[in-house]
Amino acid sequence: MTAAWTLQTGQEVLGAAGLRPSPAHGAEVLGGAFTGPAQHAAALALLAAALADHPRLYAYAEPHLLPAGSLEAAGLRKVGAYTRMSGPLPSLPVDVPEGFRIVPLSGVASLPDRLAAQQTYSDMIGHTFVPPEFVLPGVGGCDDTLSRLAHDSAGVPAGICRVWLEGGKLSLTTPGVRSDVRHTGLRRALLLSVCEAARSAGAARIELEAWGDTEDDRAEDQALGLEIEAFTPIYASVH
Repeated sequence: MTAAWTLQTGQEVLGAAGLRPSPAHGAEVLGGAFTGPAQHAAALALLAAALADHPRLYAYAEPHLLPAGSLEAAGLRKVGAYTRMSGPLPSLPVDVPEGFRIVPLSGVASLPDRLAAQQTYSDMIGHTFVPPEFVLPGVGGCDDTLSRLAHDSAGVPAGICRVWLEGGKLSLTTPGVRSDVRHTGLRRALLLSVCEAARSAGAARIELEAWGDTEDDRAEDQALGLEIEAFTPIYASVH
């Protein structure tokens, strides 16, 4: 974190907040105010301190920390959301857009390529900086044989989808795709590619987490049979 504050009255702590740098959206507000009669006022005080330190920031509207009403009162506006979706494993055929190649992540030895692919999320709100160790093979239990990385026609990483398989459930974060190729259908191709590989490994269900995806992305995922289980709006300061 680059800054942090606590708020208290006498010996009673009402809340705490800190700022975590974001690659393209200033900083993320972490923490918030404890629930209770003073929560709204405490949240506003913490947000005022955060905005004075860094006027470009965003926060998740979590009722037990930073309720949506407090974020709106502080001048922030809804710009996206965190979602968790689940459903039967989609079985549609993979249609890779022309000019792209999708390969198992286990076959990509170049750490710079793996990092570049992971950074395709960087401009999307809700995402933070990726440390180099995060892209090491198998880190965090990631199944590299089922995960997929996409290259464009020049061999430059264009997208990635990392997955975890436990029992019959495939867990994954939404596919990351470079901003200049998001119109191509590569995101959907990556998602269906990992589903195809996971089906052969015994998966029957999917759980997909997304940070800052567009409404069109969510609609596309719902069209695959996934249902929203969790939805937390993301609010950002307006300039």
